[in-house]
Amino acid sequence: MFIRKKKNNSGSTSVLLLTGERKPGKKHSVSRMIKNFGSASDEHAIEKLIQLAEEYKQYLMRVSPKAHTLKITSPRDIRSCLSCNVGFLDVYGKLFDDIFSSLNLKSHELKRLHDVIVMRIASPASKRKTAMISREYGMECQVDSIYKLMDQLTDKTIDQSKKIIHAYTTKLLTEQKETVDVMFYDLTTVYFETNSQDTLRDFGFSKDGKCQHVQIMLAVIVTKHGLPIDYEEFPGSCYEGHTLIPVIDKIRVRYKIDQVVLVADAALMNNINLSTLTEKNINYVIAAKIKNKKKQILFDILNQNGYQEISSSKDDVIQSKSITLETGGTLVAFHSAKRARKDQHDREKAIEKIKKYINSTTKSQLTSRLKKPYVKITKASKLEIDFKKINHEKKFDGFFGIQTNLKTVDPRELLSVYRGLWQVEQTFRIAKSNLEIRPVFHYNTNRIKAHFLICYMSLALIRYVEFELGKNKLYYPVDQLHLLLHQMRVTKVHHADNNRYVLLEDPPPELLPIYKALNIEWHNKFEREAVLL
Repeated sequence: MFIRKKKNNSGSTSVLLLTGERKPGKKHSVSRMIKNFGSASDEHAIEKLIQLAEEYKQYLMRVSPKAHTLKITSPRDIRSCLSCNVGFLDVYGKLFDDIFSSLNLKSHELKRLHDVIVMRIASPASKRKTAMISREYGMECQVDSIYKLMDQLTDKTIDQSKKIIHAYTTKLLTEQKETVDVMFYDLTTVYFETNSQDTLRDFGFSKDGKCQHVQIMLAVIVTKHGLPIDYEEFPGSCYEGHTLIPVIDKIRVRYKIDQVVLVADAALMNNINLSTLTEKNINYVIAAKIKNKKKQILFDILNQNGYQEISSSKDDVIQSKSITLETGGTLVAFHSAKRARKDQHDREKAIEKIKKYINSTTKSQLTSRLKKPYVKITKASKLEIDFKKINHEKKFDGFFGIQTNLKTVDPRELLSVYRGLWQVEQTFRIAKSNLEIRPVFHYNTNRIKAHFLICYMSLALIRYVEFELGKNKLYYPVDQLHLLLHQMRVTKVHHADNNRYVLLEDPPPELLPIYKALNIEWHNKFEREAVLL
């Protein structure tokens, strides 16, 4: 086998792994391509492709010991044969053992939790389905055992798990010579497939549009890298603005956090929260609802005088102005040309939709989802476009604000810090899409809390893997990484000679650098697993 660099007509270079084969009637050997590793124009990118090809070549050249020989001459030589995935066990199973081995559970309970969390990441499903498909991932889960495990996940175990995760997050940051200096806070709602209420499950404003179901509020705090710090549950009817201070108080006591900057969205901003944070000596960076500000502040925001350019690119120019507030703190107003274009486009799109339905039947008007602030009802009970409201909205195109109590304010840094809030949103996307945290089918409060702990621990492992790969400049979205792990499979053969043999199916070559970055031992192509007595 050999690696070849091939020049393309486009000017790029392809990296190929080839082998030479002798063919009848041919004097010289003929090259056959084993794998095309892609093309690139940059020398550094070409070197990375060559390294990938070299690692895959070494993998293919591995030779198993001769003592491990599998002979199959008839169907009677095979007692059983099972193909299963090992990628998720390799990556997330190993990381679970590294982080949670000190968890105060019995060994069989810890092993059960290990399997349930790996299954939640690999194939999120109900506990019953998890038990049914666990053999496909090299594990044996029983539905009764899963429920028994959930009953063992008490408040004490949950608290210990949170502390372990926070300690590991701090350890990873310390290794990068960083600290937990910025915390990003946000909430979401998680609904249940039931309408029965209790002290935790209740009706409220649903961010998933599931107002007909009871729900709970779930608050999550992460670092600027998206690494988890903590989470808390609140009753579904709780106003999200009332959750901030209790959570901050808890984590300050639990983890002895002193100086930190809290970053949150506008929905959490109210005068009580802001004054309380200042009293507790907690710095904050929170989105400001500029349209609700007093007349003088609103005038200062919309007045173009005093704005200074802080960044410029091909399609955007961002300007800022700092405004001192009477209540204390600073409001930094921003204007983005790109955002102004988007605001105008969204408004015009909404108006077009209103025009489409404005002359339709009353029934259609009621069922259509119109932009309500742009519509008014006349004395004759007819719908009309509210042009006065639209002209008022135009004034705010491109404007947005960030409020802070930091003593020294740099608009560039402030905007950069606030934009990191996407890490919390990404965390919720992983929890809802990749881990399918909702809907919840449990009714017992303890099992509901256990369900969220399992999902939180699973989320932590995903974020840690992302962080470790990022350190090695391997940037894989969760979906893409899991697609690769699903292709890491082995076939286990129970032979008539009472031995078990394991054959590695051809995995994607992209997994080689991933395993290397995570310090995971690569599987042999063929080996004898164990001798059965």
